[in-house]
Amino acid sequence: MFYKELNIFLAPFDILKDAVAPTAFHESGERVDPPKCHPNTRVAVLEKIMNWIQRSDAETKDRYIMWLTGAAGAGKTAIAQSFIEMCLQRGLVVASFFFGRSDGSRNHARALIATLVYQIYRLVPEVQNKILSVIDEDPLILTKTMEHQFMYLIMKPLHSVCSSGTPWAYGSHCCLIIDGLDECHDREVQQHILRMISSSIHKIKLPILFLVASRPEHEIKLEFASPQMDGIHARLYLDDTYKPLDDIRTYLQDSFETIRTGHPYKSRIPVVWPTNDTVERLVKKSSGQFIYAATVIRYVQSIRHLPHHRLETTMNLRPAQGDLPFAQLDALYAMILSSAADIDRVLYAISIYLHNVVQTNPRIYDSFDIEQFMSLDAGELDILFCDLGALVSIESTTLLLYDTNVKLTKNLRILHASLYDFLSDPMRSKEYFIDTDTYRPKHVVNVLRFVTSPLGVIFFCL
Repeated sequence: MFYKELNIFLAPFDILKDAVAPTAFHESGERVDPPKCHPNTRVAVLEKIMNWIQRSDAETKDRYIMWLTGAAGAGKTAIAQSFIEMCLQRGLVVASFFFGRSDGSRNHARALIATLVYQIYRLVPEVQNKILSVIDEDPLILTKTMEHQFMYLIMKPLHSVCSSGTPWAYGSHCCLIIDGLDECHDREVQQHILRMISSSIHKIKLPILFLVASRPEHEIKLEFASPQMDGIHARLYLDDTYKPLDDIRTYLQDSFETIRTGHPYKSRIPVVWPTNDTVERLVKKSSGQFIYAATVIRYVQSIRHLPHHRLETTMNLRPAQGDLPFAQLDALYAMILSSAADIDRVLYAISIYLHNVVQTNPRIYDSFDIEQFMSLDAGELDILFCDLGALVSIESTTLLLYDTNVKLTKNLRILHASLYDFLSDPMRSKEYFIDTDTYRPKHVVNVLRFVTSPLGVIFFCL
């Protein structure tokens, strides 16, 4: 029994199968109703990725890695899921691993390589004997370093197949997809995975591409900015470039139509529901992040309640009864905020924008410098928010002072409009609640000090 547990006397395929994390598959039964793109949405993004894998996009055709990133709830996993299904429909070779923070079998990287190898084994018959031969010669290979596993179970078998001229190697590439890298609990391992990938690319040039989807977490950003990644990766950031508000509007309109025509209590729904104004308010509140819209629809479509009443609850027009409309979104915000090393200063910094005219006037916003306002040293703001890139971005503006001096000012941009609602409601945000009365005295002191500075004079003269 002892030797069997060490996998020494198991058949090579059984050794591989036993090392896999089945819940990390894109079609895993454990991932109940995995998110994927709503029909006729994310078309431009999916086309961009597909053109990259088929090497027909001029901007990315020489890049081996694509980093799909964006704010929390931007829809990265849904895009990865839909992209895999598109590839399989077209007969392209894709293997994937979906990290999950709350799943003990896929919130670490121990099963990463085995899970990818298993999928390659199934999709590329030409490599099967080569993979099994490697495991047969070293039954404990899947207990060794990721680099060792990756090189001998993926890179070398595929290199051997490519050298022999197998059909799949022409006209398209094998794509390995790693989703939710930031949900791997060990941040050093996150970097380790990226280094392993970049190192393998530099060692062996193969028709293998890597799609990595993650939030713009600090360690991951640093790794993609390293010299090792220079020239081999492209970044696809889910911002306004891909018109997310149009997609969210389509998703909301289609979803409300489905509720209006198929809900058990459809006869009680008002004839005109929801109004165009209501839909537009929801689109604006989403800030381009699908998770807000999806949370609203999930709450409203409950078959145990009247949909129009539930929608009024999400818009604070009716008190909640029983379950809270934004519980899932609140849990996400709280989880991300919990990673901040100095949450008190983080909340104070956000409170400046929550209660200040800075947020509403672009000219003032560009002239304001939050580091100076908070008496922070240069670079401290980046450190303060380094783990909150999924909620907040730091923007720099070059400001000309007195026609001669140039100063770089820094500001925060909140990526989720609904984050303000969360932080302003003590029932939702709990320990992260921003209390106006608590912060007002500190704001007054900092304003008085700031207005006497050269930058403050310009700021308040605008």
